[in-house]
Amino acid sequence: MINEKFPIRATSHIINLLGDELIGSDSLAIFELVKNSYDADATKVTIYFNDLDTPNRNIVIEDNGSGMTPNIIQNVWLTIGTDYKKKKAKVSPIFHRSSLGNKGVGRLAVHRLADEITLESQARGEIFGSRLNINWKDLINSEEFIEDLSVVVEDGVADLFESGHGTRIILTGLKTKNWTKAILKDLAQKIMNIKNPFEDIDSFEIEIKCSEEEKQGWIDEAKNPLWVLDRSLYSFRFLIEPSPDSNNVIFKWLYKFNPINLSSNGSIKPREIRKIENFFLLKPISTKDNSHNILTNQDIEKIGPISGVFHVFNQNGKIIDHAFGAGKRVAVKSFIKDNCGVKIFRDNIRVYNYGEPSDDWLGLELAKVQRAGDHFSKKVTIGAVFLDLLQSENCLKEKTNREGFTDNDTYRLFVSIVQEVFSFFEHEASKDRDLIEAFTNDTPLVKKIGLSDTIKELDLKLSKKGLSSEFQPLLRKVEKDYNEMRDLMLNSGMNGLNLSLVFHEVEREIRFINLSLDEADYDRSILKKRIKSLFHLIENFAPVVKQSRKIKTVASKLIERALEIHNSRFNYHNIIVSSPILTKESEDFELNGPGNLLLSSLSNIIDNAIYWVDVQSEITSSPHYHKAIYISSDVKSFDGPAIIIADNGTGFNLDADSLVQPYRTLKPGGMGLGLYFVNLVMETIGGKLLFPSMEDCDIPSAYTGAIIALIFPKN
Repeated sequence: MINEKFPIRATSHIINLLGDELIGSDSLAIFELVKNSYDADATKVTIYFNDLDTPNRNIVIEDNGSGMTPNIIQNVWLTIGTDYKKKKAKVSPIFHRSSLGNKGVGRLAVHRLADEITLESQARGEIFGSRLNINWKDLINSEEFIEDLSVVVEDGVADLFESGHGTRIILTGLKTKNWTKAILKDLAQKIMNIKNPFEDIDSFEIEIKCSEEEKQGWIDEAKNPLWVLDRSLYSFRFLIEPSPDSNNVIFKWLYKFNPINLSSNGSIKPREIRKIENFFLLKPISTKDNSHNILTNQDIEKIGPISGVFHVFNQNGKIIDHAFGAGKRVAVKSFIKDNCGVKIFRDNIRVYNYGEPSDDWLGLELAKVQRAGDHFSKKVTIGAVFLDLLQSENCLKEKTNREGFTDNDTYRLFVSIVQEVFSFFEHEASKDRDLIEAFTNDTPLVKKIGLSDTIKELDLKLSKKGLSSEFQPLLRKVEKDYNEMRDLMLNSGMNGLNLSLVFHEVEREIRFINLSLDEADYDRSILKKRIKSLFHLIENFAPVVKQSRKIKTVASKLIERALEIHNSRFNYHNIIVSSPILTKESEDFELNGPGNLLLSSLSNIIDNAIYWVDVQSEITSSPHYHKAIYISSDVKSFDGPAIIIADNGTGFNLDADSLVQPYRTLKPGGMGLGLYFVNLVMETIGGKLLFPSMEDCDIPSAYTGAIIALIFPKN
C-alpha cells in the first residue's frame, strides 16, 4: 500500500462565489469597505457616486485612515481569509476603536459592486504610496486555480493623498446600470445608517457625494435629521449593566412623553420619569442549577452592558402639525417610513440586517397583530440597541455573510432582554397613549360581534392545503365556544362588561391565520400555535360570560378551596401561608355569587402573589427573607365584608387604574388580563376590587408587598 499526500486546491471561480454569497447586497458591500476605514482610524470616509447616467459610471470610497504599506497590501489585503486583525491589538492605536472586520473577506465586497477595482493606499508616515488594479473577469480567467493568480502592485506612487495617508478604492464597470431614485436613495440611507444616528461621533464622519445635482438631491433626502427624533411623542432610553454591589443587574431608564404644543389642552402635559432599578425582570431563565426571573450579572457577562433608545411617533395629522408645523406631514411620515425599526450597533457601527424594512427581530408587529392593548407598532418606532464589541463578540457572533448574529443561546437571551425592555416602555407610556387617543378621537369603534366570513375562508384554505383533518376540529371548538359566549353575553344583560374586545381579538387572530396560509412558506408549527392561542384567549374570558351556578357559601370555604388548589405550589416554592379565617381568628361571613368565577378570581390573585414573592426572593438574596402570603377576612374596614390577600413580594409598580386595564402588566410574558378579569367578576356581583394600603386594613406588618381586597355586597 502506498500513501500519498494530495493538496486541496480551490479554483479561481471561488472568488465569484465568495463575493456573491458572503456579501448579500450592494449596501453591505459598501458597509464592509466603510468598516475597514473605521478600523484604520479614519476620521472621515467619503463615498463618491460619479457619472451614474453614463457608461463611465463609478464609485469611489476614500478615507484619511492609516493606510497600508506595500507589505500589508501583499500579505493582508491580497490574502483572502487572513486573521491579521485578530492577531493585532484589539483596539486601534489612535482612537482605540475595536476592530469591526476580522474575517478577511471584506475586500471581496468590491466584487459584488463592480467588475474592476483600483486600490490606492499610503501608510501614515510614508512618503510614497501604492496602487493596484484588478479586472475581476480577466483575473479569474487568467489561471485555473486561485493560488496561481497574481496582481501587479505599483509602489513608489507620489502625491496620492492631501493628508499624506489614507486609502482610496475606485470601482468601475458597476454591475448596477440603472441608478433610479429609489435605488440611490435606499443605498444612501443604508450608508448613512452605518454610523449610529442617535449619538454624535465626532471622530468618524461619513459623507456621500454625487456628481449629478439631481441625484445629490436624492441623497440629501436620505440623511437623518435628528430634529425629527427629538420631536417624537414618546421616547425611552435605558442601560442594563452589572451591579458592583449585588448579583442583580442595574436597570437605568428615562421615559419622556413629549406632546409638543398640546399642553394647552389641559389634560395633556409633558411627562418625564428617570429611575434606577436594582433588578430587571425576565421570563424564567433556565440554568443547570435552577430557574430564575431576575437578570443577574452572570446572565449578561457574555453580552456586556446593553443600552438603547426608542422613539415612537403618532402619525395622526393633528399631532404631526402640532409637533412639526403645518405642511410637514408628508415629509415626516416619509422619514418615519424610511427609518422605522430597531437597529443594533456595536461600538456605534451597524450590525446588519437588524432594523431593515423587512426585519422585525423584536417581533413588534407580531405582538401588535396577536392582541390589542398598549403595543407600539414597528412602523412608528425608530430605535437602536448599543453593544460593546469587546465584551460581546465572543458570544454574539456575526454570521460570515454579515447578515445578523448567529442564532445561539446568548443571542436568544439578548433578544428576550430587549423585548422586555420595550414592553416596559409600552407599559410606562400606556396612560399617555390614552390621553392622545382621546385627543385625536382615534379610538376604534367596536366591531359588530360575529365571525363574518373569515372562518369560512379559513376552512377553504385548510382544505386546499390538506390540513383539514389536523386543524378543523380545533377550529370547530373555537367557533362553538365563540358563538356560545356571544349568545350568552347578548342575552344575559352583561353587555356592560365591555367584553366585545374579546370578539374583536378572535376575529383579528383568525384573519392573521388566513394571511399566514397565503404565504408559500408557511410554518405548520406556527400555524398550530396561532390556533391554540385562540383557545387561551377565549379561556381567559369564557368564565365571565358563561353561565355560572350561583352558590351560597362562607368566605372560609372559598378560601380553603383556593388554597387547596395551590398547596403543591406553596410547598415547591417554600411559601409560608397564613389564613386566620381558617383558624377562626378572624370573622367569617356569608357570600352569594357564581362559585366558579369567584374561585377563579381568588386563584388568579394567589397565582400572582406566588410569582412576585419569588421575584422578591431573588432580589433580596437574603437567607433572612421568607416568602409569605396572607389570606383572611375583614368585615369592618370597608363598606362590605372583604377577603384580603396580601404578600411580602415586590408590591405594585402600576397605579390602581392601570392594574385593572387589560394588557397592562409588568410580568414578563403576561397577558395582563388577570386583575381585569377579577374586576369584571366583582362588578358583576355588585362588589368591588380595591388595592388598599396597610393603614386601610388590619393585616400584620410583615406583609409589605401587594394588598388586594375583594369587597362583597352586604347581604
